[in-house]
Amino acid sequence: MKLIDILGGTPLPVGYRMAFLTVFFREPLLRRIEREHGLVRPEWTVLVCLAYQDGLNARDICEITEQPSNSISRGVASLLNKGFVARRPDPEDARRNMLDITPAGRAVYSAAMDLFVQAETHMTACLSDAERATLIGLLDKLARDVPRWRTMPPYTEANDD
Repeated sequence: MKLIDILGGTPLPVGYRMAFLTVFFREPLLRRIEREHGLVRPEWTVLVCLAYQDGLNARDICEITEQPSNSISRGVASLLNKGFVARRPDPEDARRNMLDITPAGRAVYSAAMDLFVQAETHMTACLSDAERATLIGLLDKLARDVPRWRTMPPYTEANDD
């Protein structure tokens, strides 16, 4: 079976293509980041979130990324040990800790993110500027609609009443 057969034959014309592209875009980069920077996926996930907003806690990161709490907790613990993340008490809730990316964490994040930027440029090279702008606009529209469609079936569990 050829790639085009799979892309054209699935009952998921949008979802399958998005998943297919995500796998071929992300997975080689994550393997490279692990080899070159010693970061595994949960650590990278935490760094990405903290690079955009310091002061998050592990639960915030789980909610943002839909990643399991045990994975994020392991990522946070490892990043603390590596000195890429610092923890401080939450001034509003003494039971929680807030996380901040350290200068060393920001440096490794920047180096790894450069790889993603290069890969995206390469991936979208087959698109014209207008096509790329349209794609970004459509993906943005879908992403901003996540709160609505996450509350509807099939994302919600069926009520057996």
